[in-house]
Formats: sequence, C-alpha cells, structure tokens
Amino acid sequence: MSVLERLKQVNARAEPEESVALRVAVLVAVLAAALAVVTQGVGGPLLRLAVAGLPGAFWFSHHARHRDGFWLKLGLAIAVLVAFGSFLGSLGGVQAGSLATVQIPLAELFLWVQLLHALDVPARRDLMFSVVSSLVLMAVAGVLSISMNLLWYLVVWAVAAAASLVLAYRSELSALPALPARPRAAGERRAESALVHDGRSRGARGRVVRAVSATVAIVVAVATGAFFLLPPAGQARGLTFPSRLAKVLPVPNQGGLSNPSLGSADPAKGGGRGEGKGEGAASFGYFGFSDSLDTGTRGRPDNTLVMRVRASKPDFWRGQTFDVWDGRRWTLSTERSRVLSGGSPLGVPAVPGEAGLPPGSELVQTYYLEQTGPNVIFGANRATRLYFPDPRVFQLPDGTLRAGVALQGKAAYTVVSSRPAVTEEILRAADLDPAGVPPAIAARYLALPPVPARVSQLARRLTASAPTVYDKVRAVEAWMGANTRYSLDIPPLPKGADAVEQYLFEDRTGFCEQIATSLVVMMRHLGVPARLAVGFTPGQRNPFTGLYEVRGSDAHAWAEVWFPGIGWQAFDPTANVPLAGDGGLSRASSGISSYLAARLPHPPAWAVDVVVGLAVLAVAAAGVVRLRAVLARRRARRPASWAEACLARLEAAGAARGRQRRPSETVREYAASLRRGGVGDARLEEAAAIVTRDAFSGEPVTAGERALVDKVLEDVGGKT
Repeated sequence: MSVLERLKQVNARAEPEESVALRVAVLVAVLAAALAVVTQGVGGPLLRLAVAGLPGAFWFSHHARHRDGFWLKLGLAIAVLVAFGSFLGSLGGVQAGSLATVQIPLAELFLWVQLLHALDVPARRDLMFSVVSSLVLMAVAGVLSISMNLLWYLVVWAVAAAASLVLAYRSELSALPALPARPRAAGERRAESALVHDGRSRGARGRVVRAVSATVAIVVAVATGAFFLLPPAGQARGLTFPSRLAKVLPVPNQGGLSNPSLGSADPAKGGGRGEGKGEGAASFGYFGFSDSLDTGTRGRPDNTLVMRVRASKPDFWRGQTFDVWDGRRWTLSTERSRVLSGGSPLGVPAVPGEAGLPPGSELVQTYYLEQTGPNVIFGANRATRLYFPDPRVFQLPDGTLRAGVALQGKAAYTVVSSRPAVTEEILRAADLDPAGVPPAIAARYLALPPVPARVSQLARRLTASAPTVYDKVRAVEAWMGANTRYSLDIPPLPKGADAVEQYLFEDRTGFCEQIATSLVVMMRHLGVPARLAVGFTPGQRNPFTGLYEVRGSDAHAWAEVWFPGIGWQAFDPTANVPLAGDGGLSRASSGISSYLAARLPHPPAWAVDVVVGLAVLAVAAAGVVRLRAVLARRRARRPASWAEACLARLEAAGAARGRQRRPSETVREYAASLRRGGVGDARLEEAAAIVTRDAFSGEPVTAGERALVDKVLEDVGGKT
C-alpha cells in the first residue's frame, strides 16, 4: 500500500453517528464547560453569543453529518487561524514574568476552538473529542475560579460526560456485525436466537453500567484520597500574578487615604478623624481603615464577604499601622508618602527598621476584592514586590501601601512578601538592648503620653522575671488572657478616661482595639518599640477552592513589636496565627471540619435520633437485600427444569473427559462431538434430541423418553 493510500485511509471520513441521545449528552457536557469558563469573566459579547449558539451548532452538525463538508472544514480551519492570531496579538501586551495576563486570552482561544469544532462533529470520534476538549475547558475554569459557583457546572458536566461515554459504548456495540448463524431447526433457531439476544443485551448493559460505576468510584476514591492526604498546590511559589481593576477611578487625594465604606466619615471627604462610621456607611466598613482610630468607638462590621485571598500560608493581611497614642486615640505621625511607579511588578523598597534585613521565605498572596473598600493595599509583612494594574502606588514611611485609584469589587492584585523564618527560639535570640534601638525607630515607636501609675506598675511586675523581649510579650499576653475577657459588648469609654487603664483595671473586658493597644503601651513603657496594626485576620480557608474567605467581621487590630535583625513581628492574644517559621498547610483538606461546621445547620437532638434510627434501618434493609441476593444466587445454581438438569449432567460427563462445551454449541452438536470422541453410543444423540425438544418445542416428553435419557446419561457418567 502506497503512502498516499495510507493517508487516505487514515483520513477517511468515519461513519456518521446516528444516536441523537449521544449528541445531546455531549452538547450538555460542552455547554456546561463553556458556561463555566464564561462565568469566570472570559470573553466579550461576541464570544458569549457564540456560546449561546452551541445548541444550533450541534443541530447543524447532526443535520449535515452525511455531507462531505470540504468547504465547511476549510472555513473552520481559517477561523481557528484567526482565533490563534488574535491570541498571539494579545500576547504583545503581556509583561515579562507574569503568566496571569495570558490566562484569559488562552481561555478564550480554547473556547473558540471548542465552539468552532461544534459545527463539524459528524462521527462518534468527533463527539468523543468534544468531550475531551470540554474536560480541558473545565480545567481552565477551575484555574480561573475563586468561588464555589463552579461546583454546579462541574456536577452537570460530570453527569453528561459519563452519560456520553455510556451512550458511545452502546452505539459502538450496536454497530458491530452479527455472528454468522449455524444451520439449525427452525424452532430451535428462533428460541436460541431470542435467548442469546436477550442475554447479550442484558450482559452488554450490565457491563457498561458496571464499568462506568467502577470508573466513577475509582475516580472519586482517588480524588478524595488526594484531597485528604496530599498538600495543597502552589505551596512553594505562585506561577501567576493576577492584577486587574473593575474601573479606573482616581481617589481625590493622591497618596491620601480613601474609604467609601465609612460613608460620610470617609477620610477623603475630610470627615471622620476616627469617629467611627458616618452616615451612609456600609455594614462591612471598619472604622480602623481611617486616618485615626478611636478606641472608644463601639460597633463591629458584619459578616459580609469582603475579599478572597489565595496564599499558601495564613497570616495577618495588614492594611496600615498607627504610631501616635494620646490615651484614647491612635493617629499617624506623618502621612507623607513616596511614589512607586513603573511596570509590574513594582519593587517595594525597604523602610527604616527593615533595611538590610536578610531575605526570608516568599509568601505570594493574591487578593480578590468583593466589596468597595479603602484604597489601602493589604499584604503580609514585609512586601517586596507588587503586581498592581495601575502604574503608581504610594508608600508610607511605615512601609504600608496605598493605591491612587479606588479599589472596587472585582479588583485583584498580588503581593509578594518576604517573611523571616522566625520561631520562638529565633525571637528569643534576637533580644533587644534598649540603648541600641535605632533613632528612627525610637522616635516613632517609643513615644508615649504619661502612663497611668497602675499600668506602669503592672507592666513591670508582669515582666520582672522575663529574660527577653519575646518572653516579656508572652508574659503580658498570658496575663491578659487569664484576667481579662474578649467581648464585643462592652460599656462606653468614660469621657477623659485612659483607654488602657479602663480596660485593664475597670472593665476587664474589651475587643481587639483595646487589647492590642494595651500590649503596645506596656511594651513601649518597657522600652520595646511597638505599634498598632490594623487589617484582617486570615479568614476561614475554603478547602474546596484553597482560598481564604475574609469577611467584614475579620477586621482586626493587633500589636507589632520590633526585633533587631528581624523587623516587625505581629503579636495578638486574641488570634492564633502561626509564626513565619512554622510549617504551612499540611493537606489540601486543611480546615474542612471547621468550614463545614460553620455552614451546616446544627440539628436538634430529636433530629439526631431520627437520623441514627434511619441509619440503623438502612443497614438492616441493606442486610435483607444482601441476604435475598445470596439466596437468589443459590437458587439460580439449581437447574430450574428437567432439560437444564440433563444438560448439566451431560456437560459434567464431557468435562470429566476433557471436552468442555463451547458457548456456541447446541445440545445436539455437543452430543455428536462427544459421540465422535468415543463417549456413549448412538443413543446419546437421541437423548440430546429429546432434551432439546423439551427445552424449546413445548411438546411434552413421555415418561419412557425421560427414562431413556436418564439411562444414557448414567451410562456416560453424568451424575444426578
């Protein structure tokens, strides 16, 4: 065969697929995958219109399945080249080192190829290619997804894809040629043909169902095992660095603070000054994201989802810090900022107190905003690189960052932080000599108004036996944990009262602002540089998406203490966030118990009893069903008729002589074969004819004929 003939054979058009059910199942799988990608923000109006036309494309493909389709294939090839050219054109604006900007154009290319292919799927192999490519689309949607909404598309796709495999297998079986029939008597041929066809049909359906069920069970088992045993992906470093803005809207004061969630107290409007939320404030707005923080302010944000954070480890997502304390209110000593500009990523320079520190382990965090909030750029301490869609950001002297544009919902940015691998032993070794505090740090982070005598005495007493700064911090934290109480329901701060003294000695109750402030004030009184930081606790990790879900109620204030050679280290008696040197997440499923417990309803006691009772009944019912199945199989082993009993005896006699009956052999053919092999005499074939007549003709067999058959089988060794 020549090379040309081989190529023609390879590229020969396959037989058109006639199964409408198979086409519908493949259409549902492809449509679910395409919608899953589109809902992740991929594509413009034209692409979305093309997705809506998928059913029409499949209908056209079915209608034209018998045509040659040369011009259609040529047009589709040209369209694919145009789509690929558009993809290459979009790469011109991709910044070096960032794969994130390629994700959306690549997803659009995959989607266009799938949509164009849907116009030409005449054969079964083309439909199976569509199922495989829909799997690729679902994987792309999974990469882009940051929420649980993908789950519903995944369920629909999985059911449709499994149905496609089953229907494709059945279609392939129905297309197989029938085996040639042997010449037999008319009655025997009809009866055996009906039995064989019925058995084959049931066997084929059973094999398909068992194969699909086993495949699904194996996939579920392997995926579940991987989910519970393997570490989460992306532990080492991030491969993509997303950054986008829903809308470019400059803030009124470039370099200044803006927080629309505070309403009329928005610092950009000249109001607030730490007075909490103003008129028109959002329920999730946190009064700490302002130009000052009043510890006498009451009220906390609600549980509105504020943002999602993709990170390999939990940390405090810091927004800003305060360094000036007046006994009630925190403010900033300066809001003078410097401009950081250039291409992404922006290098974030070190600030006083952090310059010259050795590099630590990288922590990549991507922040996906869900609500419009402050223009502060959150990040774990200390940020070294920033992937941000606007070319300018502003850095304050404490190292925190502000955007020059409003940060609205659907915005995203990525921060790369360098975290020193600190442990308790390292922090103890990095002890502080008060005389060796750098002047730039001492001037800002040791200043205090007159400290009430009771606060001063308590700080010295609690740390009298603490040999290091780290031990001093832990001693104060331990005392507050044992002698004060965290509560969101606290009395108002009396006018003129010192907030720290009121919390430690009068109320003995407070929330994070009072607790962290007390720790900072006592550390400063002991000569240890400290400051108040505000931001968010890590939030609850969603084990199914791998993202931390940060809500308004996660807004938080904590203390940061300065250590030589390490920089600022967070401390907080109210939240357990691991030190940077601790291990990361051990499994992809980390946090699944708490995540499900927070979302599943807590049933009453009677409901638990009902569930237990139903479970017992289900186990009992399963046992009964299993017992009946065992008994049915035992009954099935016993011949149900005289003819079957005789056939079993004949097969046993032949097997004893090394001649098994082939499935294609009739009883008479088998008996004749045994006779030629020297088993029995001419009566053996006569007996086989009697057994066949009893099984298939419906004519009664006389007692004499039964006796003859029994005698012949007994003579050849067919035991009863």
